[in-house]
Amino acid sequence: MKEDDKIENIPSYSKLRNEIEGADSLRKFVKFISFFGFKDKGLNETLDKIPDFKKQIIHLSTLPDKFNKIFAQSGWIAHESMNSDLMEKAVGLAESGKIVEANHELVNYYCSGEIEWLLMHFKGIPEFAKRYDFIKLAYQDTIDKKFYSCIPILLMIIDGSVNDIDKNKGFFTESTDLTAWDSIAAHSSGLSVIRDVFNSNRKRTTTEPIDMPYRNGIIHGRDLNYANEIVAAKCWATLIAIKDWAKAIKEGKKEIPEPEKELSFKDNLAELKRSLDQYSEIKKKSAEVSRKVEKWKPRQIVIGVDIPKTGDVSEYTDFYPEKEAILFATYWQKKNYGKIVGQIQRFSSREVSLGKEAKRIRDLLDNKQLIDFEITKVDDKSPAISEITLKVSYVLNNETVTKSITFRFICEGNNGEISMIGDNNCTWRFIDNFFYDLDIIR
Repeated sequence: MKEDDKIENIPSYSKLRNEIEGADSLRKFVKFISFFGFKDKGLNETLDKIPDFKKQIIHLSTLPDKFNKIFAQSGWIAHESMNSDLMEKAVGLAESGKIVEANHELVNYYCSGEIEWLLMHFKGIPEFAKRYDFIKLAYQDTIDKKFYSCIPILLMIIDGSVNDIDKNKGFFTESTDLTAWDSIAAHSSGLSVIRDVFNSNRKRTTTEPIDMPYRNGIIHGRDLNYANEIVAAKCWATLIAIKDWAKAIKEGKKEIPEPEKELSFKDNLAELKRSLDQYSEIKKKSAEVSRKVEKWKPRQIVIGVDIPKTGDVSEYTDFYPEKEAILFATYWQKKNYGKIVGQIQRFSSREVSLGKEAKRIRDLLDNKQLIDFEITKVDDKSPAISEITLKVSYVLNNETVTKSITFRFICEGNNGEISMIGDNNCTWRFIDNFFYDLDIIR
C-alpha cells in the first residue's frame, strides 16, 4: 500500500493532524512571545494540552492501518463503530505473537451482548430499518448460540442492504464499489478486501469446519459445517462495518468535494480551538461512559422491598424503566392510548402519525379492560437495556384473563448521547412485541 493510500491519511485524520501540527508550532511561538509580555491565560491553557493530544491523535490514526494489515485477510476490518480499546488490544496481542488470542477477543466481542448497543444505530438508516426485525432475530440467535440460523440471516441482510443502498448490486458482487473518500470501513483496505475473501470459490461440498463466512459455500449448501461463533462474529463485524459505509455514503462522502477555501490565521486559530474543545469533550464523555460501564452491575431488586409491586407512579423513581412500566399500565386503565404511543421504541428515523399510532394501540387494547397489575420481575440486561415483567389481569370477551407480559426497555439519551440506567437524560421506551399475545386466552 502506498503511503498516501493509508487510512491515517484520509481527510478527517489529515485535517486533524495538520491542525495539531499547526497548533504545536503556534504553542511554541506563543511560549516564545510570552517572554516579551504577551499573556493570554485561556489560550495558554488550551495550547498546553496540545502535546498530549498530538500523541493520542497520531496513535489512534495509525491503529486502523495496523489492524487491517494484520486481520483483513482473516475476515476482520477496522471500521468507525469499532471499539478503539478492542482494536488496540487485538493489534497489541497480534504484534506480540498472540494472534490466536487476538482473534478470540474479536470473536468474544462480536458474539456477545456488547454489540446490542450498536444495533440501535441501524434504525436510522432506512435500508437497515426495514430489515430490523431480522437483525433482532439474528442477534437473539447469536446470543442463544443458534449459529446455524443467524449466519444465513446475516448474509442475506448484508447482501440485500448493500443492494438497496447501491441501487443495483449486492455486497458480494465484484463490481460493487464499497469505497468512500473519507471513511475507515470504506477504505480500499477494508470492505473490498474482505468481500473478496468471503467470495472465495467453494466448488465442492465439505463437512470440514470453516472460519470464514463464505457466502457461496453457505447459501448454496456446499459448506455444511459453517455454524460456529467465529463465522457468526465475522458476519456481525462485516454488517456493522457496512452500516458505517452506508452512513458515509449518506453523508456525501462517496465523491470528493470541492476543496475548502483557505482560512485566515485568526479563523484557523478559532477552528483549532473548537476542534480541541470538541475532542476534549468527546474524550471526556467517552472515558466517563467507559468507567460507568466497567463498574456497572445489574440491580438485584426484591419486588415489594426495593420497589413496590404496584401503586401510584409517584412511588417509583424517575429515569428508571419500572416507572415506565407502571405508567403504561396506568395509561391502559385510563384508555390514554396517545401516551402509550410515546412510550414505544421506534427503530426508524421516519416520523409517525400520532393519530394513526394511537388508533392502532386503541384497536389492540380497547376491548381489554385492565383491572389489576403488578411488577413481578426486574431484569437489567445491560447498562441501557432492562426487562420489566408485569402480571396483568384484564377482562376480554367477558372473561377475566391473567397474564405475564415482559417489556424490553431501551434507554435513549438526549441528542443521541449514550445514557444508561439512572441517568437523568435517559428516556425509556419499550419494544411493542407483546400486544397480540394479549388476545390469546390460555
